[in-house]
Amino acid sequence: MNHVVQRFQRIVGGSPADDLCLEPGTLADYRALASFHYRPGRPSAVTTVFRLVHRAPSVVGRFTQRKDETQTVAVLLRALPHLACSLRDVATVGRYRELAPREKALLLNREVRTLVRAVVHPQWRGLGLASRLVRHALAHPEEGTRYTEALAAMGQVHPFLERAGMTRFDRPPRPQHMRLLDVLARLDLEPTWLASPRAMLERIGRLDELTQIWFEHELLRWYRTGARKAKRRTGELPSMERMLATARDQLLTLPVYYVRKHT
Repeated sequence: MNHVVQRFQRIVGGSPADDLCLEPGTLADYRALASFHYRPGRPSAVTTVFRLVHRAPSVVGRFTQRKDETQTVAVLLRALPHLACSLRDVATVGRYRELAPREKALLLNREVRTLVRAVVHPQWRGLGLASRLVRHALAHPEEGTRYTEALAAMGQVHPFLERAGMTRFDRPPRPQHMRLLDVLARLDLEPTWLASPRAMLERIGRLDELTQIWFEHELLRWYRTGARKAKRRTGELPSMERMLATARDQLLTLPVYYVRKHT
């Protein structure tokens, strides 16, 4: 029995994250995890790669005595910035706004770095690894970096960049979404609850009947007139869950800009 305890003691000895080593990585590490990211392809102009590595053997490795096994479980890419970003101008008080294109490009490439991908293997999610990588990147900026920025499509539902110490700047909602957002506010329904259409449907089901009818009318109005590129079938009345899923896809995927100024 003792040999079984020894082989599994690392599993019960604490958080699995305790066994991880944060170190410089390569694009090969990103390629190994790229399929787990919602955006396809590889970002351009990558300047730095950080990775989290699990050096302990797997369960199979413990029984086969393969003690030198390693696995890259999370990766973060840092890259040169895009030249155009309206919220950057807000966050930096217009530092780069009025410059000529060539001068702007030179200064941005010297002073700004962008966190462009944070990928965590599905088996290692929920341990704060993305925030850990970002905190490390912020603590170790490249020479001459004045600002580290990031643009997160899922920032409204997964604020790991804020947890890591970056400041958030939201884009204004699109005009066609304002009425629906006002309806949600009047009913004390948080837009972020749309992340789970079924859970939102259950919350709506707790409202009184007249309020439910009014909400469904407003949601259908938005779906027919304001839902951008929604897949609508002529003559078919969509289900509430389908409309809520469309609202999720369009209201919660507005990019959120994050920045950290280095002193």
